[in-house]
Amino acid sequence: MSWEVRTMRSGTSYFNKTLFAKHFARFWPIWGLYGLIWTVCLPLSILAGSRSGWMAADARVLPLNYLDTTGWFSAATLLAAVFGLLAAMAVFSYLYSARSVSLFHALPLRREGLFLTSYLAGLGFLILPNLAVFLLALAAEAACGAVVFSSLFTWLVVSSLLGLFFYSFAVFCAMFTGHILALPAFYVVLNGLAAGLAVLFGQMAHEFLFGFDGAAWLSGIATWLSPLVRLSFCRVVYPTTVDQYGNSVADSASAYFTGLGYVALYALVGVALAAVALAVYRRRQLETAGDVVSVSWVRPVFKYGVAFCAAVALGETLYSLFSALLPRGAWGLLLMLLLWGAAGYFVAEMLLRKKFWVFRG
Repeated sequence: MSWEVRTMRSGTSYFNKTLFAKHFARFWPIWGLYGLIWTVCLPLSILAGSRSGWMAADARVLPLNYLDTTGWFSAATLLAAVFGLLAAMAVFSYLYSARSVSLFHALPLRREGLFLTSYLAGLGFLILPNLAVFLLALAAEAACGAVVFSSLFTWLVVSSLLGLFFYSFAVFCAMFTGHILALPAFYVVLNGLAAGLAVLFGQMAHEFLFGFDGAAWLSGIATWLSPLVRLSFCRVVYPTTVDQYGNSVADSASAYFTGLGYVALYALVGVALAAVALAVYRRRQLETAGDVVSVSWVRPVFKYGVAFCAAVALGETLYSLFSALLPRGAWGLLLMLLLWGAAGYFVAEMLLRKKFWVFRG
């Protein structure tokens, strides 16, 4: 007699509905506040504007105003940057506690499935409220009697693509640290690191190179490597027309958004960063929960990077402030660079070792 045992092949799951819903239920204040802000800015503003007369020009301009970077940043860029970071900190917060990281990885779910479920949940914190606000704003415009679908759709696309990039960038930063407070620090520093270094290098060159008036190539590279700076060039253009008195006036009915190509390019970069984050997550050591840097080969990069940035930033700044007390010339600047570079090195070493006494050896 032969006994046969039939076994069922186990399938590989890359998505878990229960965990996805759990993220939404647990961290509802993030996507709730994000959706509430946009609800006030668009649907409620449209309904409030109907009291004074809602026209097609108003329907075209209002959504585009939140994409315009006349000041430092547009409202859409600022909200995507802030809530993208909050969403990444929320859905991957389990990586920063030894108990929670062991609990989550004990679930019958592959690392790829755990990452993709958490990643899509955090991305949904931004995309789903955008879609809901878009439908509410469309209904509000229809109720007020003037609908401009193209402006609302442009707002939806740009806001969602910005959310995709900044959220993916925050997830990328989250994979390299095991401490939840280090994540926003890495996120903020890397967003403006290239632009800040370019300014400091320009100041040093201006002091010691006669006739130096800036390097356009360096500024161009730094701008592309600083998303917030590059996205500040996106504008809403108002074509001008001539009125009956011969004066040039802005034609609000023909306003349009420029910079969709930049936003789409950064969204593609965000997808690439998410893929890199997944590759890092697959090899991440669970024992690094609580460490400032969770990837071994990044630790020396972090240590010498902090030393270099401290030398350039603090050294150049303090040299400019106390130039009257220091010897003028390259030697005075070199002294400040070495001093603050050493200070930055030991601070980084303290963060990596999680103790203050690191001078021995």
